[in-house]
Amino acid sequence: MLQKLYKTSLFLFIMILSFIGCKEDKIEKYKKFSFNGYTQGTTFSISYIDSTNRIQFIKDKVDSILTEIDNSVSTYNPNSRISKFNNSDSCFLIDNHILSLFLLCDEVNTISDGAFDPSVKPLVNLWGFGSKPFKFDSLYQNLPDSINRDSLIAIYRDSLAYDLTDFVGFEYIVLSGDIVYNSFEEMLTGRFNDNFICKDDSIVQLTFDAIAQGYTADVIGDFLNFELKIGDFLVEVGGEIVAQGYKMDKTPWLVQIEHPNTDIEGGKDELARVRMDSSFRAIAVSGNYRKFKEEGGEKIVHSIDPRNGQPSKNGILSAAVLADEAAIADAYATAFMVMRLEEIIPLVESENIDLYVLIVYKDDNGKIQTYISTNLEDKLLYPIPKEPKT
Repeated sequence: MLQKLYKTSLFLFIMILSFIGCKEDKIEKYKKFSFNGYTQGTTFSISYIDSTNRIQFIKDKVDSILTEIDNSVSTYNPNSRISKFNNSDSCFLIDNHILSLFLLCDEVNTISDGAFDPSVKPLVNLWGFGSKPFKFDSLYQNLPDSINRDSLIAIYRDSLAYDLTDFVGFEYIVLSGDIVYNSFEEMLTGRFNDNFICKDDSIVQLTFDAIAQGYTADVIGDFLNFELKIGDFLVEVGGEIVAQGYKMDKTPWLVQIEHPNTDIEGGKDELARVRMDSSFRAIAVSGNYRKFKEEGGEKIVHSIDPRNGQPSKNGILSAAVLADEAAIADAYATAFMVMRLEEIIPLVESENIDLYVLIVYKDDNGKIQTYISTNLEDKLLYPIPKEPKT
């Protein structure tokens, strides 16, 4: 009898071990996967947590997304849809990328009172930035005095900037087509077949360069999240970031915000760190401390105010914006680079927009200061230095 009980117990014990073994075999082993590359004249990097090794498939799909976006909205690609529209003087068929960006820009343009405007491209070119910068090298070559020559060029350029503001604004571009969905399937997919934008002068041009990197990060993040069901990832394109879920150690993704330290080589230093959480999943940073040029002893920054046609002179060095989408964060960070601080603060602290903002600026005495939106203050990981390190 005892021998029979022993055999029965041993059999059950073996069965339990076998069951546990089978269960352990079925437990998914999650790992971190990462890869990087080049796009839109800059770099990108992607990290994600997955239970299966499908990194080559994801790489190929990301390359396809990057190519598709480049062929749609890159002003540096002469064959892109946006480049063909800019070279036209009438209506042009657009795709879903241009439509999404156009609608987003229209919203931010309205809320920022015109501080953000994708039709600023002719002015960006005029001031020597963008895909087709103006060249003034051949002007007034007969003048021996370089100071006098620089002064005449500055007057001429200011005059052109004043004239070009007449071609900047959403009122010069008409959007039409099947924005009202043709079918239920179209509504679900967000795909459109016959939307177009129109203009009546070839001088009117669009550029989404200021938000293309943030938008690209959003598109890749949506691909990982919705198509592949990967919920834990960090996508970075040109410094604009979308981060969702957690790292392997189950802690939130940690993002560094750099300081526009003009006193050190490279022009940047660490300013603060922030954990990406449910309040925001994206961050974008714009700055005037790296992309600028010197002319006649004067610094000309790349942030051009579409409202007056002039490079920004508001004292703002950088704007970090956290939001739910990187394209939105990118758009507002760009707008804040040309807005005055007294314009920015009431907008950010109002209930009209859901943004978390950190601005670094020079006050009237030339001293570096920071503005942190109320909702961001308790989310920064350590105090922010008021002065750059020496």
